[in-house]
Order: sequence, then structure tokens, then C-alpha cells
Amino acid sequence: MVTHLIAVFRPVLLGLVLAASAPAAAQTVAPATDAEVREAYGVFLDWVAGWQDEDHYAQYRLTDRRIRQWWPRERYLRFLTDSRRRTGALTSIEVLQAGAIEAETLPCTERGHCYRPGLRYVFLLFRTRYEHVEGELTEYAVMAESGEGWRFGGGNILNRPMGETSVIMTLQDESRYRQSFQ
Repeated sequence: MVTHLIAVFRPVLLGLVLAASAPAAAQTVAPATDAEVREAYGVFLDWVAGWQDEDHYAQYRLTDRRIRQWWPRERYLRFLTDSRRRTGALTSIEVLQAGAIEAETLPCTERGHCYRPGLRYVFLLFRTRYEHVEGELTEYAVMAESGEGWRFGGGNILNRPMGETSVIMTLQDESRYRQSFQ
């Protein structure tokens, strides 16, 4: 299933280097430790196993509750099933980078939704191939620490199954979209 496991943690993008050099006062939460990055990656592998096994309910349970509140289970399962039909199985995944990251360093979605500050995140960058998609893709996943442990917190991995990059929305975004999602 997974062709390459994390062997060595390398720095995550230039943005991480810049974030690490930012003044300590700007940081609101302690970054994930190397052990926590490995733990988050293990949960991510379980999330991907749900995709490979077409057990999208298992994936849903490993998705952060702040995303689940905007994507009811039936809707989430429908999007993942449709995406799986389009892309086919994940045939290879190679970890390029992994490490702790701050919300402000993460890319916002195509529609301008950004990751919620004040949460602990782990960033995972991959080179992927899918059964029905030509060529290699570069995709990312963000794991977020929640009251349930590390959970999938967004990204564009699995070829954007929800139509745009998934994120844990900021409180401002949540209040702006609350009525359209309910």
C-alpha cells in the first residue's frame, strides 16, 4: 500500500524555517515534537488505509471533529466515494517532508478559507500516484491535534475529494458559512 515510510524527518518547506525563526511571542501553541509528528503520521496512515479499503467511514472517524461539523457523515462519504471512483486506488505515496507547522504558514484554500490559528498541526508533503490519474501529483495533508488525538485536519491529499482543499476553518469563516452549511 504505502511504498515509502518516513525514514528521516527533513525540514518542512522554507515557511517552516521562517516560522521557527519568528519571535517566541508570536507562537501561541507549542509545536509538535518529533514523537508527535510520528504519531500523527501513524494516524494519517490509518486514514489512508480507509481509502485503500474503501472504508470511508473509518476515514471519517479519523477526520478532525471541526471538519466533521461542516461535512455530515453521509455527505463526506458521498464525496469520498465519488473521488475514489474518479481516481481509483492510491498506487504509491512517497513522503517528501514532515514536521510541525503553524496555521499561518499553511496554504489557504482556493476559496480563501485559512487554517484556524491556535491549534497544533503536523504538515505532511507527498508525491502520489493513483490508478486512474496520469502522472505524479504533489499533495499534502495536515494533521491536527484534537480532543480525540491526532486527526486528519485538511489538505489536498487523495486528489481533493471535496472539490477544494480541506481545512479546519477559522472562527470567522465558520460564522460566515454557518447558515449555508446547516
